[in-house]
Amino acid sequence: MHALRPFVSEPMYPFAFEARNISRSFGVVQALKDVSVGIRPGEIHAIIGENGAGKSTLMNIFCGKLPASEGELLRNGEHVVFHSPIDAQRAGVAIAPQEVNLVPNLSVSENIMLGAHITRGLTIDWRATRKAAIEHLHTVDDTIDPRMPVSALSKAHQQLVQIARAAATDAKILIFDEPTAALTYRETEKLYAYLNAFRAAGGSAFYISHRLDEIIDLSDRITVLRDGRYVGELEPKATSKDEMVRMMAGRIVGKGNAGSRIVPEEAGTALKVSGLTRQGEFEDISFTLRRGEILGVSGLVGSGRTEVAKCIFGLTRRDAGNIEIAGQPTEINSPADAIRQGLVYLPEERKQEGIFPLLSIAENMALPNLDRFRGLAHMRSADMFDEVQRFVTDLKIKIGHPKDPITSLSGGNQQKVIIGRWLMKNSRILIMDEPTRGIDVAAKFEIQRQLRMFTEKAGLSVIFISSEMEEVLDVSDRILVMHEGRLKGIFPARDATPETLLQAAMS
Repeated sequence: MHALRPFVSEPMYPFAFEARNISRSFGVVQALKDVSVGIRPGEIHAIIGENGAGKSTLMNIFCGKLPASEGELLRNGEHVVFHSPIDAQRAGVAIAPQEVNLVPNLSVSENIMLGAHITRGLTIDWRATRKAAIEHLHTVDDTIDPRMPVSALSKAHQQLVQIARAAATDAKILIFDEPTAALTYRETEKLYAYLNAFRAAGGSAFYISHRLDEIIDLSDRITVLRDGRYVGELEPKATSKDEMVRMMAGRIVGKGNAGSRIVPEEAGTALKVSGLTRQGEFEDISFTLRRGEILGVSGLVGSGRTEVAKCIFGLTRRDAGNIEIAGQPTEINSPADAIRQGLVYLPEERKQEGIFPLLSIAENMALPNLDRFRGLAHMRSADMFDEVQRFVTDLKIKIGHPKDPITSLSGGNQQKVIIGRWLMKNSRILIMDEPTRGIDVAAKFEIQRQLRMFTEKAGLSVIFISSEMEEVLDVSDRILVMHEGRLKGIFPARDATPETLLQAAMS
């Protein structure tokens, strides 16, 4: 890890960056109302809140992606107006967004220096540009090959490249929006080291994460938003996760408490996988999923969890192995085959693979279920909207109107629409790949509660893939652990600990 150069001292003012009385509306929806927050030099300031609380909207105003409807921004006490991200970068403010936004066909170094090339006269000095890119990359991670195309990197490494790209702007104020969502334990440690070095050099960072342990460990101050309003400020060393959740939700939130149950073999087998192999990805994977069970799948990024899920769903072809559904051998050669047999897959990449961005919220949720609402001459739209509204209420999805575009929702609420889509379908087997990534704690517990209800009352069976061990322990009945494409063991959740899962995942 390369050391960061200390920033040149700036005029004495309590805040390096400050927002005063910021409001922002999207039509009739009030996303932010009279929010004031500031950050001091050498400080990590966490911004927390439920999905729809206004965190990302506020950060997009800070980095010039959105204008505020009301209020003002100050840089070292001086009024500033950002008409674009370039204006913000010139003022020393840059963002590493939650969604990876890189050019896949360009190399790592080209992505890092995109728009910030070093020139010599009227031409680009490629040698100096590549050297600068490597320096910025190595402040974050020194194991990534700067010559590789971004498309060849894992999602975790792409996220680190995106952070290096923000660092390459030489910004003194960085905004991190869910930076560890796609990172493994090792990459997360590298990010922590970078953040601590950035802070020690006098840099300031706004930090958004739904992982409350991270917030407590990293931040110097915590600001809580709820329903677009400032709720209060917390001292990390004097607060707890329970207090943070109460302030975010405005109420006491209970866990799903799924991990204390063992589903007996007598319940019947929903899915049986035997000797499943796909060369170069995973080998000899065998397990059973019982009817009404939540089977957690744990393992570090790159362990083969997603690859197994996609193969079972028919997105990729297996080289060996057999699959049975409800005790009957089956051939799944495409997702359509799987869906016809009541098996569905919620992809990890929500934005690219999960939503239909040109359709409405109601259309996104009801799309696989349209036959149910077909009348003699036209669609029974009122019935469809009633059914959609029921799942919107049950899953506590924050929307304006079901006819609004799916893109009007936050990432977490988009994910809940996708979950509602397949719950509405009455699917028998649900494979969920990182289903709560980017979703706040209260929403996670609500999804866990809904999954428990559907497994206990409707016999739904769930394969739940997650990088968060605490979540896997909370939601699962049993836990399957993978490492480098191999099955390392299956543990009853009530007997497992983070240590035992990590030990198995790294063995």
